[in-house]
Amino acid sequence: MTPILVGLDIGGTSVKAVAVSPGDPTGPALAEVRHRTEPGESGIRAGITAAVHSLAAEVGPDAEVAGIGVGIPGFVSRGAVSHAVNLGLGAEPLDLLPTLRSLTSGPVGVENDVNTAALGAGGWVARHDPGVDDYALLNIGTGLAAGLVLDGRLRAGATGMAGEIGHLVFDRSGPTCPCGQTGCLELYASGSGMRRTWSGTARQLLDAAAAGDPVAVRTAADLTAGIAHAITLLAYAPDVALILVTGGVVSRNPALRRAVTARLDHDDHTVVGRAVPVGDRVRWLPEDVAVGTRGAALLVAEGVRV
Repeated sequence: MTPILVGLDIGGTSVKAVAVSPGDPTGPALAEVRHRTEPGESGIRAGITAAVHSLAAEVGPDAEVAGIGVGIPGFVSRGAVSHAVNLGLGAEPLDLLPTLRSLTSGPVGVENDVNTAALGAGGWVARHDPGVDDYALLNIGTGLAAGLVLDGRLRAGATGMAGEIGHLVFDRSGPTCPCGQTGCLELYASGSGMRRTWSGTARQLLDAAAAGDPVAVRTAADLTAGIAHAITLLAYAPDVALILVTGGVVSRNPALRRAVTARLDHDDHTVVGRAVPVGDRVRWLPEDVAVGTRGAALLVAEGVRV
């Protein structure tokens, strides 16, 4: 038999899956597949089952699923997920553990997708910043959230909310957030926040701001300041050695990365900034680094430190 660990990254549009060797979970992939996401309880369960079976078939007839880890958006507690709007899940928790246990007799695990991405980024960190085992992964996409790896271990927190900085208040005079608060950071430092006042992409926003469009100038300033604030929060609160920044809003936008870097460099010239600089701790994670599926597999890899 060929034992495999399976990592699943369930997103709003696709279910990505990887099979790795239990003896070398950070090594080469044995197989990778991608399926279209079908929202809702039955669709998610069916998607997991189909992806696991597809991976096993890719590996070969002697494949044996030795463990399954899942990264999924939303609130995750003890294997159940809720409030994953893009997946058609509301407040009623969906327990994924029975589905996973029907597919393997080995260990299973479910975690928030940003947390699993943080875990999966460990291989990239090891190659580019050897010896670092304290870092945060800041994901700037439709929303805003971070995952924390401290002393080489994923830190989800006492309630699973570690790194959920999107709903910290950034501007008390700002607009009302869907969460019910006023001026949340996610309203500024995310794709959905940008679209409050701008209908195009982040790249188009920066181009229009450079051309002097007043709406674009204000929106770009808010976006830049919000992202820089999120990075600084992660540098000062858990005091991690590195902040990895990823997500569609920044990954495809060199101009935005330059603007955020300039803002951080400016702040690093303050009294506090000179004492504890933030800018040199930032790493822009390349878009093609598959951290989600790898992190999900690592959830069930025995004794693994990133």
